[in-house]
Amino acid sequence: MMKMEFTVSLIQAPCFEGRRERNFKGIRSMLEQIPSSDSIHLVILPELFAIGFRHEDYRRLGAGVPGCTSDFLCETAEEFSIYLIGTGIEESAGKFYNTLVLASPEGHVVGAYRKIHPFQEEKDVFLGGSTITMFRLGELRVGVEICYDIRFPEVSRRLALEGAQVILVPAAFPDPRAHHWDTLVMARAIENQVFIAAANRVGQSFDGKTYFGHSQVVDPLGVRFTRINSEVDVITHKCNTKAIESARSQITCYKDRAPEKYEKVTWFE
Repeated sequence: MMKMEFTVSLIQAPCFEGRRERNFKGIRSMLEQIPSSDSIHLVILPELFAIGFRHEDYRRLGAGVPGCTSDFLCETAEEFSIYLIGTGIEESAGKFYNTLVLASPEGHVVGAYRKIHPFQEEKDVFLGGSTITMFRLGELRVGVEICYDIRFPEVSRRLALEGAQVILVPAAFPDPRAHHWDTLVMARAIENQVFIAAANRVGQSFDGKTYFGHSQVVDPLGVRFTRINSEVDVITHKCNTKAIESARSQITCYKDRAPEKYEKVTWFE
């Protein structure tokens, strides 16, 4: 496995429901704080950063993917010479997908991922995606999931088995589940021996939810490099994939897997 450096920036921001232009302007001003990088630079925005979760806004304003949200991601990625990752509303069959778009420094959509697991009442509005998604960015292999997906270890493990070196997680995790979030992000990094870069929303929503932030980067040994608390802020960290090889040589989970034995269960009564 080729060893390489890459840079991750996490944008921890509020979302003003249904006010796309205001949210675009806020994100753009935060991107201006990010230092330039000579390595692959991944920038992650919180889940549904442009529109939020007030579902009536989706019909009123229309889908953003494809549309104004994916256009913003592409134009901004090109302007700042970054890979920009954000999620937006994609319409289908009278419902919507929560769709992640990865835009390139050339201003193009590299690909998209539809959130597999809508959270509880979200199923009234959102369809679940049908496939796990990977991106190859030069020599870097990137996996993605969205918010609630992180509670399903099967997703992260499949991404890791496909060769993901970093898993990106845009999210809108609200109080009172900060401990769950911190634990899940760290667990996914430790058990899969990959980098996890997770950007969570902050501030209040229209329905009184409070989003606690705690955006963070965790390395393949479970070391949390950096974490923001609940303030509006940006964090940037430079990572090196040699940490993956180091972790896997110290704790040989992948060599010791026995998948052929996991399909059979012996019961005693």
